[in-house]
Amino acid sequence: MARETLPVALELVFGDEGGYSNVKTDRGGPTKYGITHKTLAAHRGIKAVTADQVKGMSREEAVDIYRRSFWPQCGGDLLPPGLDYAVFDFAVNSGPARAVKSLQKVVGVREDGHIGEQTLAAVRKFEGGVSTLIRAYCDERMRFLRSLSNPSTGFPVNGRGWTIRVTGKDPKGLWKDQPGVIGNALRLAADASGQTVEKPQTPPEAGAKADSRDTGFGEVLKKPEAWGPLGSILTAGGAIMAGSGPVQWALAAIMVASAAVGLSYFVRRVREAG
Repeated sequence: MARETLPVALELVFGDEGGYSNVKTDRGGPTKYGITHKTLAAHRGIKAVTADQVKGMSREEAVDIYRRSFWPQCGGDLLPPGLDYAVFDFAVNSGPARAVKSLQKVVGVREDGHIGEQTLAAVRKFEGGVSTLIRAYCDERMRFLRSLSNPSTGFPVNGRGWTIRVTGKDPKGLWKDQPGVIGNALRLAADASGQTVEKPQTPPEAGAKADSRDTGFGEVLKKPEAWGPLGSILTAGGAIMAGSGPVQWALAAIMVASAAVGLSYFVRRVREAG
């Protein structure tokens, strides 16, 4: 059975996600209660759903999707109260795998996108305790959001809403200060009953999906896996230049072939980032 913080987390997420939306600045497409058309179709076991079917989705079905999929995938019943909500909200906004990988990055374990004993042990041992971890995690989330530089669906158009959602502070100073994800997560860490949390009031863009595909070209090049294929090709070139015998040519051919698979990843990420 889901821990008592889940109902509170759901209410907070619904406050940020609102009702139905389908705007060009949101990569998620037709979305309601934070559930995209793709997620709804997968939940119903069908290939696709129409915008009208998304619009007609009940809140009860959205809750069921979150209970069955998002909450378990992001370690909802395993992580400490407060942190569970912070990871859950990140998961709704950017997908469970991204939310978990960011947590793993903060606690210093392998970023595989799955909550396991190694991740839980690192969470328990995090210096400063859960409150410090919540702050560090939300800081990492903001770093990720700022890296989404696509001018049509990334931080340039949705950044203000995302910032208000996570930090509770409006960069333009037009919305009153509120706890945000970080403040409510800290309150849940102190009292898992949720009696002191404040339901958010955020602009529509706060619910726009923050997708890794909107990461800018510069951020892609910072990733070691992006440089790997290029390095292999350069190494293969060096092997060819070092000698003209059959051994050198065979080695170079093998290295180029293996690099081709990695290069396809690089090209795909560059296209997605554009």
